[in-house]
Amino acid sequence: MRIELFTKPGAQIVHQARELERICQAHDHLEGSLYLDPSMNLSPDAPSLLALFEGETLAGAMTFFAPTQEEAELVSLTHPDFRRRGVFRALVQEAARQAVKFGIPDFLFVCEPQSKDGVAALHWFSSKPDHTEYALRYDRTLPPERLRIPVGLTMHRATEADLPDMVQISSDSFSEEAERAAHFLGLAIVSETRRQYLFRLDGEPVAIGALGFEGGEATLFGLGVRTHLQNRGIGRGIVALLLRECYAQGIEDILIEVDNTNAPAHHLYLSCGFVPEAIYDYLRAPIAQFLPKQA
Repeated sequence: MRIELFTKPGAQIVHQARELERICQAHDHLEGSLYLDPSMNLSPDAPSLLALFEGETLAGAMTFFAPTQEEAELVSLTHPDFRRRGVFRALVQEAARQAVKFGIPDFLFVCEPQSKDGVAALHWFSSKPDHTEYALRYDRTLPPERLRIPVGLTMHRATEADLPDMVQISSDSFSEEAERAAHFLGLAIVSETRRQYLFRLDGEPVAIGALGFEGGEATLFGLGVRTHLQNRGIGRGIVALLLRECYAQGIEDILIEVDNTNAPAHHLYLSCGFVPEAIYDYLRAPIAQFLPKQA
């Protein structure tokens, strides 16, 4: 049994991980997919994928997503033929060793509640529920042109020159610290797999949003509107513009995720034509419990 770390997964390991994903989806009735984009991790040296091999067989895989130093999100899959052999435990312990290198104190384990083996695997350590997210997929039978765009609302590919305006919008709409917002948005601007956009209303910057691309699918990220302009149709307008951009790129498989505590956004996306696809429970655990005990 050996574990290999990948900071920027190549085609071969991505193919192997997707095949493992397909097997686990069928076995456990899963809906979600592994997030294999390393561009938003806090450091280019942080592993985005941990792979455990038994001989030449990929027995387990774990994604490591750490956009800040506060926490790392972990999603793990174990091949049905290799379960109850310590695969998940070994991957978590290696992830903990990696987290120490970057000063990350907590893990957020992501699990679909219908995965009985997944839920059972999380019982061997102490954790507490953090939040739940809903994954929604756009109903491709609905043309994006049906959604109204407010007069004067335009979408622009963001550059570093737009960063101050975007940080203000992000801090305002998400009640986010400016330094944290600048970090995320700066990474999104230079990402190879994500496109960051600034939206203007009659020339004034009013909203932000991004598109991520992987495997023929697009995901909407970070949609935010200045607080004093909310409930005026701008949110629906930026969704419409992003959907039209996806269709212009020939992509009709479009996803978005929303926190269960954000009821207005959830309602907005449903009314725009997104339909529920998966539910993800997030459980928080300190990494200290996964590290070797000090003598």
